[in-house]
Amino acid sequence: MIIICFALILISGCSDKYNPDEYTLITQNASFPTEQWSKALPEELGIDSSILDKADKLIKREYPNFKSMLVIRKGYLVYEKFYNDFYPKQLNSVYSVTKSVMSALTGIAIEQGLINSIKDKVSDYIPQYFIDIDDGRKKDITIEHVLTMMGGLSSIDENYTTYFLAQDWVEAALKMPMNNAPGEAFEYNTGLTQLLSAVIEETSDMSVLEYANEYLFSKIGMNVNRWDHDEFGSHGGGFGLYLTSYDMARFGYLYMNKGNWDGQQIIPEQWVLDSTAKKIQISETQDYGYLFSLEKITDTVNDKTYSMYQAYGSGGQIIMVIPELDLLIVISCNASISPTVKPMTRDIITDYILPSVYVIE
Repeated sequence: MIIICFALILISGCSDKYNPDEYTLITQNASFPTEQWSKALPEELGIDSSILDKADKLIKREYPNFKSMLVIRKGYLVYEKFYNDFYPKQLNSVYSVTKSVMSALTGIAIEQGLINSIKDKVSDYIPQYFIDIDDGRKKDITIEHVLTMMGGLSSIDENYTTYFLAQDWVEAALKMPMNNAPGEAFEYNTGLTQLLSAVIEETSDMSVLEYANEYLFSKIGMNVNRWDHDEFGSHGGGFGLYLTSYDMARFGYLYMNKGNWDGQQIIPEQWVLDSTAKKIQISETQDYGYLFSLEKITDTVNDKTYSMYQAYGSGGQIIMVIPELDLLIVISCNASISPTVKPMTRDIITDYILPSVYVIE
């Protein structure tokens, strides 16, 4: 009753300035959003909506690339905006967010016994691609090397067009020269993750999309029907997946809950923990897990820094989890359009979303 009355005061516009000490928070756990999200006013969960409204106005004025922004706290959808004629059920290419989904599928495949260990060599699962290999070191690339971008292969990311036009994306990735021995150095390489796609297809006798729909997407209310593939039907291991903004949020919320969805363990809990923990340090500010990026992110207004992990895609596709704040942020963008001001969609997070959030128990 207190919450309802307080919400009515907020809506009427007669409330005093937000005071976190006077707030009554929602005590009931949010329902899992298999069908739809539980919703609450931002202030009910310690978020200043006036700051988010400022972000909304800025996005409308200066960010023609924005498609959507969702803010979820403690499982409640507290803020959602869609831009530039993008609508809630519309699909969007999430680019390299696909890699994090592939990480999840790898964890499921290990749990099912399709993959014995991350220490296994990729060549043991798809030997047909390694018969006439030009460099014997390629046979030593392991599942773990792929998950941590330590495969040693030269990245295809410098020339996407040539790679995408290839008939067989696995073959094209393996034709790249070795820059390092496997496990020696980090090099971000979309082609490398195509090996995981091939391994899952080979061991499950299903396409990656079929496998994902049966063992991941359908379990959490995602309805996915588009995932780009090469001429042989092999779905992109590191790109090509199309999701709605809500489905991006569902995937992030699954990780927030350590792979458990409404009592059912979809992804092994330990895999989620391992995937979002530091495996490789790639710069002073960024670490890498199993196809997840780990960083410190700063509230630029209050000078507070938090640990986060994210699935990130080209052009500003973001699924970001900040455990300390029990906060999930989803942003989708048109990668072909640039904003007229700050180049990173992430600035909306650091300059507005984080400053709007109060630390609560």
